[in-house]
Amino acid sequence: MKLPFKTSLSLPPPVRRLLRWALYGLVFCLGLAAGAFTFYSRGMPSTKALEDLQPKQGTKVFDRSGELIYEFAEERRIVVPLARVPKHLVDATIAIEDRGFRSHIGIDLFGYAAAAKDVVFRGKRLRGASTITQQLARNLFLTMDRTLSRKIAEAILALKIERMYPKDKILELYFNQINYGHGAYGVETAAQMYFGGHVDSLTLAQCALLAGMPRGPSLYSPYDRPQAAIKRRNTVLDAMAQTGAITRDECRAAQALPLVLKPRELRLNDAPYFVEEIRKHLESRYGANAIYQGQMVVHSTLDLRLQRIANQADEDWMVKLEEAHKFTPAKKDVRPPRGGEGVVNTPYLQSALGAMDPRTGHVLAMIGGRDYLMSKFNRAVQSRRQAGSTFKPFVYIAAVDNGFSPGDVIVDAPIVIEDDGSGLPWYPQNYDGTFDGPMSLRKALALSKNLVAVKLIQKVGPSTVVKYARRMGIKTPLPAVLSLALGSADISLLDMVDAFAVLPNRGTRVDPMLFTKVTDKAGAVLEEARTYSEPGALSPQTAYVATSMMESVLNGGTAYAARAQGFTRPAAGKTGTTNDYTDAWFIGFTPDLVCGVW
Repeated sequence: MKLPFKTSLSLPPPVRRLLRWALYGLVFCLGLAAGAFTFYSRGMPSTKALEDLQPKQGTKVFDRSGELIYEFAEERRIVVPLARVPKHLVDATIAIEDRGFRSHIGIDLFGYAAAAKDVVFRGKRLRGASTITQQLARNLFLTMDRTLSRKIAEAILALKIERMYPKDKILELYFNQINYGHGAYGVETAAQMYFGGHVDSLTLAQCALLAGMPRGPSLYSPYDRPQAAIKRRNTVLDAMAQTGAITRDECRAAQALPLVLKPRELRLNDAPYFVEEIRKHLESRYGANAIYQGQMVVHSTLDLRLQRIANQADEDWMVKLEEAHKFTPAKKDVRPPRGGEGVVNTPYLQSALGAMDPRTGHVLAMIGGRDYLMSKFNRAVQSRRQAGSTFKPFVYIAAVDNGFSPGDVIVDAPIVIEDDGSGLPWYPQNYDGTFDGPMSLRKALALSKNLVAVKLIQKVGPSTVVKYARRMGIKTPLPAVLSLALGSADISLLDMVDAFAVLPNRGTRVDPMLFTKVTDKAGAVLEEARTYSEPGALSPQTAYVATSMMESVLNGGTAYAARAQGFTRPAAGKTGTTNDYTDAWFIGFTPDLVCGVW
C-alpha cells in the first residue's frame, strides 16, 4: 500500500529547522557542561581524599583515667556512628533539608535549575537547592561563599560522593560534620552542649530543634534567640508530619513543649590553665597546625576528679574571704575584659593551686587563677611571689642535715643585724611583735617564729640554705642573705610544690610532669615522658626528721585550723604570709599527695 505522503517530508520545514537548532543547542549545552565539569574539577579533592572522608578532628587531651579534658580543634566534635543517631533526628533532617535524599543522585536537578534561573534572569542571590550531600561536600572541602562557581563545584563533588558512598554513610558523615552553633560540630557535641546528654537519648522535640539549626546556627541559636529556635523547631515538626515521619498528634504534642536547655557553660574546661601548659609544649614541639589538625592524643597526668574538687574549694574559700574582709570589688562584680592574655593584675582577689604526686611528679591539679577568660596569666607557673614563712623549712632542713636536731633550743628574743646587705641595720620582728624566750626548733617552726629562723640561718649560713633549696627543686634566683629565712625571695608556686615533694618521697626529687605520652591518631607513640628523679636531694633521715617537724605545724602550730575542722590524716606542711597579708601560702603534703595554694 502506498503512503499518501513522503516520510522525508513528514515535518514542515520550519519545524525541521527548529529541531535542527534545538539539536545544535543541546550539543552546545552538553559541550558547555562538559567544559564546566572539566574546568571546575581542576583543584578538586583527589579520588583518594574522597575515599578517606573523615570529619575534622583536632588534638584530644585526656586525664589520667581516660576522661576527655579538652580538644584543641578549629571545629569541636565527637564522632559517633549512624547507629547512635535517633531515627527522629534522621527523619527530621531529611524532612527539612532534603526530602528527596533517598532517591536523588546527589543534586536536586529541579531545585538547582530554579536557583540558577533566579541568579541569571532575576539577579537574585544564590540560595537553597543544596541537598544533604552537597552540604556535606561544602563543609568538607569548600568555602561558604554564595557564588555560582562554588555551587557548581559543590554539585560536582556531591555527584562524586554519591557514586562512592551509600546513603547511610553519607548521613553518618553529615551528622558528624555539620555546624550546630556555638562551636559544636556534629550531633553528639551538640546534644551534650544544649541538652547535657548523648545523642541517642534525644527526644523528638530535641531532634527537631537540632535538625533545624544547620540552615542558620546563629539565627536559630536556642541560647541567644530562643523564640526563633522554637519557631524553627515547630516548622521542622510540621515537615515531619507532612512526610509521614510522625503523626499530627505527635507533632502537636512536641510543639507544645517548652525549650529546656542545659545551662550555658562559660568555662572552657575544668582545667584551662593546665590545658594551656599542654598547648604550649605541643606547639613548641610539633607546631600550631599539628595541634589543631594532627589528631594527636595527649595522655595527661591530670586527675579530673581532684581538679573539680580543687576548683570548687578554691572558689568557695575565695568568696568567703571577699565577704569576710569586705573586699571590693569582689570577683562577682567585675566584668571580664576582651581577651585576657595580658591581664596579670585583676581588681579582685586572685589564687593559684598546684597538686602533685610526690613519687612520680605527676601534676594532678592546677589552678592558675579564678577565671581563665578574665586572665590567662598562670599564677601557678608564671607568677613569682614572696614565699614568706613557707620558705622557713629550707632553713630548718639545712640545719638538720648539718647536725641540728628538733630538740635544740634557740632563744626567741630581739636581735639586730648590723648590716642587712644594704649597709643599714635590720631589726627583724615576729609577726605578732612578741618574744617567747628559749624554745626548741620544732616549736619555733610550728609557731613560725621569725627571730629563731633568722638566728638559725646565721648559724647555718645563707649560701648553705640556697644550696639545699636548689637541690630540692627551687629554680628561681635566691639571694644568699639573712632575710631569705623570712621568705624575701620571689618563687613560683609549682617550684615550691616540687621542692616540698622531696620530703614525702624520702629525699628523692622528681621533675613535675604534665603528660605520660603523646600518640598520633593511629595510636603510634610520638613522645613518651618518663619520671625523672634525683635520689639524694636529701638523705632519707633528714627528710623524715623535717617531715616530723612540719607535722607539728598542723598538730599544734599555725595550720592547726585544718585539724580543728576534722582533718585527721597524717600530714605535714607550712603556712606563710608576707607583709600586710599581700600573699598568703600553704604547702601541705601527705605520703601520696603534695598540694600548694597561694
